[in-house]
Amino acid sequence: MRELFARNALACTLLLALAASFAQNGTPGLIRWMEGAPNATSEVKDDTKIEGLKTDHVHIFVSLADLRETEYNRLWVQVSNHGKSPLDFNPQSAVLLKGDKSVRAEVPDKAANAIQRFGEAKSQELSSAHCVAMAAGECSPTNAQMQMSKDVAAFSAGQAQWVRENALKPRTLAPGEEEQGAIVFRKGAKSMDYILRMPVGGEVFEFPLSAQNKKRSYD
Repeated sequence: MRELFARNALACTLLLALAASFAQNGTPGLIRWMEGAPNATSEVKDDTKIEGLKTDHVHIFVSLADLRETEYNRLWVQVSNHGKSPLDFNPQSAVLLKGDKSVRAEVPDKAANAIQRFGEAKSQELSSAHCVAMAAGECSPTNAQMQMSKDVAAFSAGQAQWVRENALKPRTLAPGEEEQGAIVFRKGAKSMDYILRMPVGGEVFEFPLSAQNKKRSYD
């Protein structure tokens, strides 16, 4: 009787474990972040929520934040290979899902160039004189206009350079290696909740993320 009871208890334990695994993954190769799951982590740092998922062979941490005064959000990603085999990772395969719509990762150089071009155009616009009255047939921008023009150009150039320097590139992580950096996505028209879907190795990881999608202050 004791042996039968022990077998039934073991069977129940295995079924519960299987059910929990299925509830988290849903489909083979898909691992979802879920509040309270034993392999899911969450913390808030500098007003930004950082979510993490851990398996026996890979640890992933992500956070989504505004890339100020640009058309983009930046996803900061940290991937660590804790397994015994190489791990392929292509950041361009990451996607933000909203219902049946998706926002694909931007090509870093193109995004950086777009940020810089906008800053240069806006700087030129701000430095153009907006005259209320003509004095001796001449019109010149004010000191305030010139300073704002310089500030916009410098800030946009800095944001563009940040993208170039921090953008993640496709690579293969050897056992024990870690990579971290940014993936940029174009902003939506308003605040929005997304599901980040990101393939790493032979699995797909999903995280629920939110974006404020702030507009540029000088649009």
